[in-house]
Amino acid sequence: MVTGSGRLRPSLRRRLVVGIVVTASIASFAVALLLHVVWYGYERRLVERVVEDELERSIEIHPRDPLLAYPNTGSLRLYIASQDPAVPGDALPPHLLPLPDLVTEPTRAIVMREVRSADGVDYQVGVARRGAQVFLLAYDSTEHQQRRLDLLWAVLAIAAMLTLLASRLALGLVDRMLGGMNRLQRRVSEGPGDASFRDGSMDVEVSALADALDDHRRQVAIALRKERAFAAAASHELRTPLTRIATGTEVLLARTDLPAPVVPRLRSIREAAEELQRLLDVLLLVARWQPSGDRPVRLPPERTPRPLGELVALCVERLAAEARLLGASVTATVAEPALPVSHPAMLEIVLSNLLRNAIRHGRSAPVTVQQSEGSIEVIDRGPGIDAAALERVFDPFWRGSAADDETGPSGLGLGLTIVERICAAAGWTLSIHSSAGEGTRVSIGLIGAATRASVTAVPAA
Repeated sequence: MVTGSGRLRPSLRRRLVVGIVVTASIASFAVALLLHVVWYGYERRLVERVVEDELERSIEIHPRDPLLAYPNTGSLRLYIASQDPAVPGDALPPHLLPLPDLVTEPTRAIVMREVRSADGVDYQVGVARRGAQVFLLAYDSTEHQQRRLDLLWAVLAIAAMLTLLASRLALGLVDRMLGGMNRLQRRVSEGPGDASFRDGSMDVEVSALADALDDHRRQVAIALRKERAFAAAASHELRTPLTRIATGTEVLLARTDLPAPVVPRLRSIREAAEELQRLLDVLLLVARWQPSGDRPVRLPPERTPRPLGELVALCVERLAAEARLLGASVTATVAEPALPVSHPAMLEIVLSNLLRNAIRHGRSAPVTVQQSEGSIEVIDRGPGIDAAALERVFDPFWRGSAADDETGPSGLGLGLTIVERICAAAGWTLSIHSSAGEGTRVSIGLIGAATRASVTAVPAA
């Protein structure tokens, strides 16, 4: 598990559903607004046509019978203004006073204007001049405006209902579209097995992805077979010179005529050969180990467990000379020194790698090994690891920026890769917490935790 990485994007299912719903919503509301605009324009033209027809009728009737010229509907009101004092005219309301000046010459044309009264009522007004008289026919648009609002709310409600319907349909449609992808995901999560990832009911695109996964699995299987064959061959070839070294040192140590200074040297060579033999056995065992399914198969415990305190003391003592040479100090605090370790050779390799990294990369900073409640930690107060580099600490052959520094520590970049794989095989938890400029803490959970490896980047204060 890797924490501190970039935020994940939403699921494809969610994005597809949101995309379909948003598209349907935009289309529905666009159609609703278009319908409203078209209807409003049509009714406005209809009102203008009514006003023009009624105004022409009033103008035609007025010379014969002025009283009949005035319409008898509640929404139409006729006003006849006159600019000639000798010709009587009607008093105009304030909102119609500017309109007579629109027509300065007698003409057959009718001018349409929209005005609003002081009480907020909109009117469609037709204006026409006949001699000294100006005819003004005002249409009260209150009912027209109310119908417009009613239609607007109706079309918006329909658009909202269509959006809800689209969301329900989108869920079903997307689930059907992603059915093959979900089946492929379940097949992959169930484990490799021997069956093909491809399913006859999958779409063409998903089938292509399944074929690519099958091909990748075959390539991985070939690579694993080569790796195991190489590990077995390397183990066989390395055991022979190690056996000769161990046998030679035993023969020499059995002699009684050796100079006193030579005996410690021979014992050191024998211990180094034994350490290499243990390292070779562990690496070969881990190289052959492979997790299976959701619950990885862990390696069986070794025949002879060893106390935790003894292993920690051995690792610290082995690296004490290198620590002194680099100006670093190593202290160990083991709360349960008698705690039995079921994989002592593995823990010895893990602690040695972690201590070696802390000493070499800590830049003379003190290193601490501490244990409590079934976990053991290696802590240094060195420069730490930044978030970008922390994401890659388990990658094989990756050494970070120190690889470019001629004065920096040497190495192949395999230490943490070996540590991670050993911990996974033994069933231990492995986590790294680091903050640039504040040091690094590596924790190994030996008891009662699921197998996992994690890194956590802590922002510097």
